[in-house]
Amino acid sequence: MRIARNLRLSVRALTTQRVRTVLAVAGTAIGIAGVLVLTAIGEGARADVMRRLNVLGPDLLVVMATTVPPRAGRARQGDLRVQDLQVADAAAIRQAARGVLGAAPARDRTMPARYGRAASTTTILGTTPDWLMIRRFTLETGRFFTTQENTGRARVAVLGAEVRRNLFTDSVDPVGHTVRIGRVPFEVVGVLNEVGVSVSGAASEDDRIVVPLETAMRRLFNTDYITMIFVQAAAGIPLDTVSSAVAAALRPRHARAPDAPDGFAVRSQRVLIETEIATQTSFQRLIMGLGFLALLVAGAGILSIMLLSVRERRPEIGLRVALGARRQDILLQFLAEAMLLALAGCAAGILFGLAIASIVSTTTSWAARVSPLALAASITSALAIGVVFGTLPALRAARLDPVAALRSGA
Repeated sequence: MRIARNLRLSVRALTTQRVRTVLAVAGTAIGIAGVLVLTAIGEGARADVMRRLNVLGPDLLVVMATTVPPRAGRARQGDLRVQDLQVADAAAIRQAARGVLGAAPARDRTMPARYGRAASTTTILGTTPDWLMIRRFTLETGRFFTTQENTGRARVAVLGAEVRRNLFTDSVDPVGHTVRIGRVPFEVVGVLNEVGVSVSGAASEDDRIVVPLETAMRRLFNTDYITMIFVQAAAGIPLDTVSSAVAAALRPRHARAPDAPDGFAVRSQRVLIETEIATQTSFQRLIMGLGFLALLVAGAGILSIMLLSVRERRPEIGLRVALGARRQDILLQFLAEAMLLALAGCAAGILFGLAIASIVSTTTSWAARVSPLALAASITSALAIGVVFGTLPALRAARLDPVAALRSGA
């Protein structure tokens, strides 16, 4: 009964001073909403990183040709990458490297593509049919090219989702139509499902046309070397172990001086993803620090308002004590007022934060994701604000001398 009576008195006191109450609630709401929105953006970015990791596959390695070191007094021209990676290296990796499930040689180049009057400059990727499985891409429509089409240098192409949008209208199915890459006509046999940006975030995985490697090297690029090999590692074997095995399989095929660096580098896409996750974690810590400062400001507002309330209500406190109220009743009443202010601000902040997060997700490229953990953290923060910043005013009110308090109202 005493608790219910204290709560009624607290509500009555707060509704009496509406302006102060609104200001205190608004300050807490802004702090809670800010923390919620910033945390939601951080969670969304982290979820996007994990989605890209699942798309890439946690078992993906890429052998890349390294860049040619510069020579003093000579301008670098043409292809700046080492030119000794060969198609046969992929077969050597499959045979000699332990823990390798598949290897797809590839070479890419930026070239113009055209269909009718529509044109787009895009990445042309020449590779083998194993690439589709290793990269875990899926087809929206049509099919991927076959091994026979690769060895036969067939002029067939699979479009990325962005290229499909750039060259064809929504009403036209690209499969069966002919696009020109440079001056060479290619029949479209399939369209890839949309994936999004690359691991580094610098390019789109959908802005490409995939063609048979032999066709690309002979009809488009006029080269006899490749620039990368996509490698799929077996499950259960550490990527570092597979990476070392891949490098060991390639070194005898590319003999160099003992002190010379390799002409290739084995890179793990997972390492890049984990680096990005670490960056996101640092960003979230910064967000939490800013949110903590915002909540401190909100708590300071509650503290100042409650101290002012205690000062103005000294006669009321003295009268209540004179009529039999215990000091703990006074303590609980003012502590309850601070908690009500904090919880009201939390409720308003959560609603405001959810609305802002929804607007951010629909109007920008940021995917704001409000997690149950963020909601729980908001409620916990509000309770902490009420307890921490309401305790001092409540103790001051409970320790008032009732005689002095009554005299102050005389």
